[in-house]
Amino acid sequence: MANIDDEIHFTSLKANVMGDIQLWERFKSGDKEALSQIFHDHIKILYKYGHKFSRDQQLVEDCIQDLFLEIWQRRENLGSTDSIKRYLLGSLRRKIIRKDQRVKKHLSDKVEMDEYNFEVEFTCEKLLIDQEISAENKAKINRGLSQLSKRQKEAIYLKYYADLDYQEVSEIMSLNYQSTRNIIHSSLKKLRQLLVKMIVFFLLSGWH
Repeated sequence: MANIDDEIHFTSLKANVMGDIQLWERFKSGDKEALSQIFHDHIKILYKYGHKFSRDQQLVEDCIQDLFLEIWQRRENLGSTDSIKRYLLGSLRRKIIRKDQRVKKHLSDKVEMDEYNFEVEFTCEKLLIDQEISAENKAKINRGLSQLSKRQKEAIYLKYYADLDYQEVSEIMSLNYQSTRNIIHSSLKKLRQLLVKMIVFFLLSGWH
């Protein structure tokens, strides 16, 4: 069964890749319907991802608008891509970090790509094996997830919420492949250790 599931997943992934390659080439050739499809297919994840970097809704919206305007104007000079989502998320990430820093630093030209905020509220159900625990205790576990660094949070978000693979995450965050795997694996290990400690504490406290 596992082999069948893997084959189905691989076939679906291959179809998505081919679809993105063809859609991107249509877009680059000036097809406005392709532009519209790209926008509607990715606008939700772009907004969600953008708001993790900044609570300034206008700044995020301006960056998304600027992104689509720029890629349309520069479409003939853009390279090929087999993942439109990866391309857009990576471009938006750089744009928001630069603009947010310049606003905070009074339009300084010096921008450090490692200086950024990334706030996201994770849930134990999404990242770990769901346990039959109360809403109150789940809230305590979720608060513990806030202990992750911004880089760990972003890598986890892209891998499990944006449904990207390690290579895509590494390219978006400008990290090498092994560093990305290490960040995600160490983050999950920390979360699982936290969950075990919480459950043991609840049991010793008379939790059922």
